[in-house]
Amino acid sequence: MFSLTEMQGQSGLLNKSGTIELNTAYHTSKKPVWLIVLKLLGVAAMVAVGAAIILPSLFQLQFPVWQAVLITAGLMLVYTGIAFFIRPEPNTDNMGWGGGMMNDPFQCSDNVNRILWRLHCLLGPGRFTAETVLDLCAFVGFAKGAEVAEAERLADMSSGSSPARTAGPFDATQPIPPLDPNRFAQSSGNFVAGQIQLDTQRFLSNSTPIGAGSQPSKV
Repeated sequence: MFSLTEMQGQSGLLNKSGTIELNTAYHTSKKPVWLIVLKLLGVAAMVAVGAAIILPSLFQLQFPVWQAVLITAGLMLVYTGIAFFIRPEPNTDNMGWGGGMMNDPFQCSDNVNRILWRLHCLLGPGRFTAETVLDLCAFVGFAKGAEVAEAERLADMSSGSSPARTAGPFDATQPIPPLDPNRFAQSSGNFVAGQIQLDTQRFLSNSTPIGAGSQPSKV
C-alpha cells in the first residue's frame, strides 16, 4: 500500500494527513420554507436511487417485499446516522501531485487524504439527508437548539412582548427592553419655552435688588 520511499519521506511530516472527527452538534436555525422543500425533493431523489440499488438485490435473494422494504429502510437509517456522526476531514492541501491526480512518491499522507476524501464524498448524501431532517424538525418546532431559542428571544424583543427588567444588578441572561420612543417625543416649541423659563429663573436668582442695604435719605 505504501512504498518504502513514502514511509521514509513521511517520517517527519505526520501532521499533513487529515482526521476523522465525531460530530455531535448542528446549527438548528430555522431555514426558509422554499429551501426546506427543495432539500426534501433532493432527499426523495436520493432515497429513490438508493432503493433502486438495494431492492433488486434483495429480490434476487428471495426476500418478500415487506422484508426487503424494511431492510432497505433500516440500512438507509444506519447509513444516515453514520454519515451525520462520522466526519472524515481530509487535508485538501496535501492530496498529491496535481491536486490528487498523481501520487506523491515521497510521502504517504497524500494517500491517507485521498482515502478520507473518498469517504467524505461517500457519506455526503447521508449527511445531507440528516441535516435536512433536522432542518424540518427545527421548522415545525420539534428541535429547538440554542440558535432557535436565541432567534425566538430576539423576535419577542422586537415585537415588544419581552418582560420588563426589574431594578437591580445587571444580569446578562435577561433581555434588554427596547427604548420607549415617547421618551424623546419633545417638541421644539416646548424645548424653547423650557429654556426661556430656565434662563429667567437663573437671572432672577442671581440679580440683587436696587437700593438693597442703603438707608433712605432724610429731607
